[in-house]
Amino acid sequence: MKYNLALIVSGIGWFLIAAVLGMSVPIIGEMWLQHLISAVITSLVIGFIFRKPVMTWRGWRRYILPLLTLLSATTLFGFLVPLSWQVTSMLQGRGNVDGQAFSQVPFLLVFYSMTVYILILYPLALLTQNLLRKYSRDA
Repeated sequence: MKYNLALIVSGIGWFLIAAVLGMSVPIIGEMWLQHLISAVITSLVIGFIFRKPVMTWRGWRRYILPLLTLLSATTLFGFLVPLSWQVTSMLQGRGNVDGQAFSQVPFLLVFYSMTVYILILYPLALLTQNLLRKYSRDA
């Protein structure tokens, strides 16, 4: 249960990081709540998929893991953001989101997170994994 709570807090933290770094995609705007939910879902999914590696990987593999989780998380978050736009648009009866958003947004998020922002995001991902490991071990 504590691991789940840590993942939710992590999702909120990564949402704030995305809001600061992601000026081209308005993360904090009129749809901030949908984006926050997308970030928390991303954190939970990635946290469950990579739980065993986060807890057990040591040595050089421990330093590869942030790259794997960043790639996976930005891809998933990049897909969930336009999905949240689509769901909101359908609920409000405003039409559909352009289908290209489902390929372009994930591509752009992955591209920028793995190139331009890697020097910021890699240490944050490593810190997140260390905190998850410590928090779960203490629990």
